[in-house]
Amino acid sequence: MNVGVDTVVGVDTVSDMLAVRLPEPLEDDPAVMVLGERLHGLLVALGVPARDWLSVAQRLDVCDTRTADALGGYVDVLVADRCGRPGEDLVSDLVTFEVDGRALTADELRAIVVGLLMS
Repeated sequence: MNVGVDTVVGVDTVSDMLAVRLPEPLEDDPAVMVLGERLHGLLVALGVPARDWLSVAQRLDVCDTRTADALGGYVDVLVADRCGRPGEDLVSDLVTFEVDGRALTADELRAIVVGLLMS
């Protein structure tokens, strides 16, 4: 099943959740210089550990099925971690988000996070 961000939860809802988590841009931050402001902000908002930023960025540079699957696998691990140890990040927000009393499935969570990263 190919689930997109807009088919799972409203785009406005995800956008609002993301906007709350975006950090203030720091122009002289080396990570911003290497990753770019958009990707850096997204990785911080999602709660991706800094040690993984370069690896995730490299996966985003290659658009093939194997790389997308690897990114999906990484997101699955990140989601599983947030299920057990929620934090102050967008992935934790999505893990606890409910639509009509129903939590998002693992496939839906993966689709949203991978969709945000690849957009």
